[in-house]
Amino acid sequence: MTRLLVVCVLVGWGTVSAAQEEPWAAVLRASSPEDTELAERLQGQLSDLPVVLRVNPGPTPSTEATEQWRTAVALAEQGPFRVVIWFHHEPAAIVVHVAEPATRRLLVRRVQVEPHQRKGRSAAAEAAALIVRSALKALVAGSPVGDVVEEVPEAPAPEPAPPPPAPAPASSPAPAREGWGVSVGWQGTLMGEGPLGQHGAQLGVGWEGARLRARVLLVASLPTPLSDEYTRVSLSRHALGAGVDAAVVSTEHFRLGAGLEVGLAGHLRGTEALAPDVQASPPRLTPSLYGAPTLAARWRGGPVALEASLALDVLTTVPTLGYLQQGTFIVRNSLWRAQPRFGLAILLGAH
Repeated sequence: MTRLLVVCVLVGWGTVSAAQEEPWAAVLRASSPEDTELAERLQGQLSDLPVVLRVNPGPTPSTEATEQWRTAVALAEQGPFRVVIWFHHEPAAIVVHVAEPATRRLLVRRVQVEPHQRKGRSAAAEAAALIVRSALKALVAGSPVGDVVEEVPEAPAPEPAPPPPAPAPASSPAPAREGWGVSVGWQGTLMGEGPLGQHGAQLGVGWEGARLRARVLLVASLPTPLSDEYTRVSLSRHALGAGVDAAVVSTEHFRLGAGLEVGLAGHLRGTEALAPDVQASPPRLTPSLYGAPTLAARWRGGPVALEASLALDVLTTVPTLGYLQQGTFIVRNSLWRAQPRFGLAILLGAH
């Protein structure tokens, strides 16, 4: 009976000893050549302890307590590792950190570097390695090391990125103004005689759709005097035409249209004799058909719009002014068959 009890005690003691000596892993974060040197020192000093030291290259954990503890926990979970070791190197000190995340304990020791000593940094590194060895030896023996770290709140999950803004709806073209409208304004025509040409009023009435416009235009000019030593001629130009144009550019405020106009033009002439031997002919109206390419640019700021227009009237007949002397006609003024016309008008309604 006594022999059986002794055997049981021996077996139990051997089991406990084997459990205590089962090796476990620690990780050292190496962030600099100095950390690599410290890791080599520790490898030699831990040879008699059941501890396997792994070196993990990477950035030094933050000096902010919460962030450095989160880093230590993350490193421990990679192994898994029981202990996490790292160093902060200062000009006059080496700060040693030994963390055991499972028990929420952290040992922090500061080793001063003697700058006036030749081997001050080496001696401080040796002292830092001995501190780590002592801490690991205590853990092997089952003794706690360091202080308990307060509960660290989990890092807040990053807020989801806001959804991309919805694409702006495609700008729809301005609603077309459809219906009747009227325009009134000024017009000027260059006929080839007189530096300023013919000037007068224009009046238009028309209907406009989404892209097309049709209108009737009445043009009346003031008489222009053409004088020499024998006669004074008063010449005026009038026209009635109809035209169609299409929008080349059309926005809410601007429209550019190109089209064609046809109609009937008339040059009205009156003559006054200035010399006693000259006999003036009676007033006469010379009618002519015409066709004209047109271009009109309009800007609208509300119910009223302003339009500038350009046309080139090509006439079938133009009057030629002159004198009949002894059966011979002497030309006094010859007008152009292609007469540029300019206009500026105010538009009301759908124009």
